[in-house]
Amino acid sequence: QLRPIKRVAFEGPVTGRRFYGCPVQENGVNCGVVEWVDGPWPTFLQRCLCKLWEMFHEQNFGRVQDKQKFEKELSRLKSEHERELAKLRTENDKLCIEYTKLVDDVSKMFDWQDGRVDKKVYQKQVEEEELEKKKKELEEKAMLEV
Repeated sequence: QLRPIKRVAFEGPVTGRRFYGCPVQENGVNCGVVEWVDGPWPTFLQRCLCKLWEMFHEQNFGRVQDKQKFEKELSRLKSEHERELAKLRTENDKLCIEYTKLVDDVSKMFDWQDGRVDKKVYQKQVEEEELEKKKKELEEKAMLEV
């Protein structure tokens, strides 16, 4: 007993036709009662509308596929970027450590030249550093083999 709502069809061969529909909707679905305001379109126009909607859906499907390809490529590039970034960070860390060691070595060399450090103490430190370096290299080789 409610007043119907005037609407316009927007898909298929009835596109553009006005109708009265049920105002009650539960979860987006109404009772399905329709009273057409406009008469049916000519057959030729209905076929044209069907063809237009078919073309629209084909084009839309192509866009969906293109979007999926784009998202797949984008995720591949992101993961590639993350791996490359991790490599660069690791390399940067190694370079920072080496730079710090070089600065320490130069400081020790100047101290040694100025006579602040005994030659034997300096030689012992250099040997310890070389042993530590060899130890790290062997550990890295072992990790790579594992």
